[in-house]
Amino acid sequence: MATIAVRKKEVARDLDHCDIPYYVSEFVEREVGNDYDSLRKLDNLIDKLSENKKQLEEQVLTVSSEVPKRIQNALKNAEDSKKSLSRLLEEETLLSDSINSHLLKAQPWMEDLDVLISQVEEIERHLSYLKWISRIEELSDSIQQYLMTNNVPEAASTLAFMAELDIKLQESSCSHLLAFVRSTVKFWHKILKDKLSSDFEEVLTQLRWPFVGPPQSQAFGLAAPASAPDVYNNLEMLFCQLLKLQTSDELLTKPKQLPEKYSLPPSPPIILPIQIMLNPLQKRFKYHFTGNKQTNVLNKPEWYLTQVLMWIGNHAKFLDDKIQPILDKAGSSVNAGLEFSRALVMLILEKLAADIPCLLYDDTLFCHLVDEVLLFERELYSVHGYLSSFPSCMHILSEESCFQRWLTVEKK
Repeated sequence: MATIAVRKKEVARDLDHCDIPYYVSEFVEREVGNDYDSLRKLDNLIDKLSENKKQLEEQVLTVSSEVPKRIQNALKNAEDSKKSLSRLLEEETLLSDSINSHLLKAQPWMEDLDVLISQVEEIERHLSYLKWISRIEELSDSIQQYLMTNNVPEAASTLAFMAELDIKLQESSCSHLLAFVRSTVKFWHKILKDKLSSDFEEVLTQLRWPFVGPPQSQAFGLAAPASAPDVYNNLEMLFCQLLKLQTSDELLTKPKQLPEKYSLPPSPPIILPIQIMLNPLQKRFKYHFTGNKQTNVLNKPEWYLTQVLMWIGNHAKFLDDKIQPILDKAGSSVNAGLEFSRALVMLILEKLAADIPCLLYDDTLFCHLVDEVLLFERELYSVHGYLSSFPSCMHILSEESCFQRWLTVEKK
């Protein structure tokens, strides 16, 4: 055992090779060690090792017999794959030669066919162009026929359809076609708008519009109540016909906008019938609060602010009772009262944008203006239900130079 121990010390493990002496010494040390009584285990140990050796030999024989078969099968499969690949390559070569030969023969035909296709496409474009012109002319003739028979509703509907075609053509590069369609829409739009506006204004006059007095003093309708239903029927009919001109009106009329520095939220144009209803009030506003009129003074902003609030209040009942049902029946999502208020507020915004530069550095006038605007905004939102998503006076007061001046006077 001493000899074994000495040998163990001398044996060093070779990590790069199968180090049998090292493993033998390890095995002897583990199984026998320094206990001489352990030598009695040698018989059992030898039997156990013999059994392990036998099992390993059987495994080696089994593997030795199976591996050649697997290798043989793999080689056979590889050979078969090689033959299959060679066959496919041959077929591919034949097919490629056949295709190239066919393309070579078909090349003159393809060139002739390309010429024919180009000619057909050009003819189709010409035909499509002529169809558009013919379609617009048909619609124009229809509008003329409707007007000759005094069928204004159908004429308005046809114009609305023509305006939709105009919108669809906007991406076209056919500038002359676009100009032709737009000029046709403009021609009929002016005729219909002038006719319907005149009739609509006449009905509004019969209803004593606009209502400049308080709601309780208003007489909705005519002096003769018996004819009032007919007037309201005409009001509804003309209002709906004017709604049909909305699309063409937006195409042809560029809405008035304040400079971008005020950062007004985007909002759609005021619907055409409401625009017509607002005309007399806009004229009154511009008459009294622009130019050299005595009512147009910088130290009295409450005059035009209060006037607009009165107009909104005076017309609220009529708009809710008479105009809103027409819009609902026409399938419009517009709120008559809010649309009316939005248009009047735009007059205020234009007025503020013009006046503020004139009083920006007069603390007294500027503070008074801010106070009155805040009171106006509070009543506009709390009493009349104005929406925060609409343009408002705060967009004017929040403009950079105005807002900085506001901060300065607040600090003072």
